[in-house]
Amino acid sequence: MKSPISGVRNVAPMVGIVGISLVLGFALGRVTLSPNKDLAEAKNKRGTSSEVGEGRADWKGAGSSEDLSVGAFASAAAIGNPRDRDRALQESLSKATLTDIKKALAWAESLPDGPMKRAALAKIMERWGQLDGPGAVAYASRVYAETGSASLLREALQGWATKNPQAAIDQISALGLSGGLQRDFRRDLLEQWADQNPTGATGYALANRNPDSWRGAVGTVAEQWSKQDPKSAANWVASLESGKDKSNALQTVISNWMKEDLNGAATYVSSQPSGESRDTMAGTLARYIGREDPSSGLKWAAMVADPNLQQRAVIGALSDLYRKDASQAQKVLQSSGIGTEVQQSAWSRMTNRGSRR
Repeated sequence: MKSPISGVRNVAPMVGIVGISLVLGFALGRVTLSPNKDLAEAKNKRGTSSEVGEGRADWKGAGSSEDLSVGAFASAAAIGNPRDRDRALQESLSKATLTDIKKALAWAESLPDGPMKRAALAKIMERWGQLDGPGAVAYASRVYAETGSASLLREALQGWATKNPQAAIDQISALGLSGGLQRDFRRDLLEQWADQNPTGATGYALANRNPDSWRGAVGTVAEQWSKQDPKSAANWVASLESGKDKSNALQTVISNWMKEDLNGAATYVSSQPSGESRDTMAGTLARYIGREDPSSGLKWAAMVADPNLQQRAVIGALSDLYRKDASQAQKVLQSSGIGTEVQQSAWSRMTNRGSRR
């Protein structure tokens, strides 16, 4: 059986290398897997899982509200700049129906392998996933089984996730993917979910939390959410029970926040009650600020109550200066107001670390 990516049987030869010369009314031949039929139905009715629907399927003319304009889609696919091409393809498919997707898929499959074909198929699968997630994923799963390429499966899942992220993520475990691909796909879809609806994504993250993991679902949601609303992301993470994932997520949120608005992040951390969350956030500020201003960095380290965390914050604030001028770093540390015991422990660790270089 031919791969559904390698070509469509009996496609009219009018499809050229670039496709710009396509005219309205262009007729397609046999069409692969119809978006409005699942794999089982197609197999039962046609006796094969690779073809549905005989005969010719014509594109309607430009301006039709019912069908996609082949001219617009082909022209978009032929754009050389990848970013502009993706934008144009997405726009041309924004109102496509399942019938349109069937025809667009057959046209794209008939193209020679290359960037134009890959870009067209990717956007088609994304749109198909939006319209019919299960159908798009079933088709892309067969492509993956035949070719070993998971790119269309990723696009189909991402399209599905724009409408139903929970269902798309839940489907991943049933696709026969390797453990690595499953993790990658879940992370990608969870990032997308957090970008679209952070509060919805937090529910999934909590239900699938692993506090012993340094990242996990909590870290994925927190990082994406912090790019939009760092304060809300920080409040959410700070409210969680202790765990490695919480510590890492807080560091990520504050790091992202202070790179965009250092004063805003500093004000937020200063206003937090003492405890584990503030210690983690203040230590993050100490390390970041200490790269440019070790004395100021140590002031944030002084806010950390836990001795072990404070020691790490001190080392983080002084590390750059220590590498450049150890004697000056020692003077800054001695005048910082940090407790003597923490000073001695931090200095010993920096000295031992330096001696191993």
